[in-house]
Amino acid sequence: MCTLSFLPGEHGYLIAMNRDESKLRPTALPPILHKSGSLSLLYPQEQSGGTWIGANSRGHLFALLNWYSVGTEKLGEKRRSRGEIIPDVLLASDAESANHRLESANFGGIFPFRLLGMFPKERLVREWRWEGNTLSTKFHDWARQHWFSSSRSDQNAEEQRGKTCEQTWRAESSDPVSWLRSLHASHNPEPGPFSICVHREDAATVSYTEVRYYPGELRMNYQPGHPCNAAPMQVLSLNLLADSVTSG
Repeated sequence: MCTLSFLPGEHGYLIAMNRDESKLRPTALPPILHKSGSLSLLYPQEQSGGTWIGANSRGHLFALLNWYSVGTEKLGEKRRSRGEIIPDVLLASDAESANHRLESANFGGIFPFRLLGMFPKERLVREWRWEGNTLSTKFHDWARQHWFSSSRSDQNAEEQRGKTCEQTWRAESSDPVSWLRSLHASHNPEPGPFSICVHREDAATVSYTEVRYYPGELRMNYQPGHPCNAAPMQVLSLNLLADSVTSG
């Protein structure tokens, strides 16, 4: 259960993601830096070590949404977490390398997901979809995009939250960061399962993650709890590798 927003700019991009989870799930850990050779990785973590969103010092970002529209009745028991996917694919050098890693991976025991990858140097948004037994891929324009999931109904989430996104969008806005924060704290038309900031008896939005990519730097802001509470954010940044910086 999540809402993911992508807003590209002239020299980079903005990402915002609400993570919606069961109120019984253990609290996640805030983002920390990880090193793999010359590569730096930045992501929040579940207690098990997995994550739902992460970025690296090449400027690549990956975000994962559960795919509830695909039934799981015939898939058997869930034996592995979707959270293990992003830490591995963050090691890829580019979109094709990421695709190779994913096509070569064994996803047995992992329930359906949609994985979005943003590659600023290539100005490419790529999506991978795991249906429980097959992996497919599609491409999206390097343009404003929103993706939604909900255990109640992916379709209803897309319709209702998508409507909120379009009603509030102003292309001429001089402050896209404020717009994204306001959007992801929204209760339109009322607090509930299909508002962007989710409030349910059994589940809720449990964190807000914001990523800003600039030439030479990537910054991640992380706010635990409901986005509507406007709690202080933790801010971490990493320097991008020289050959990964886009000129616009």
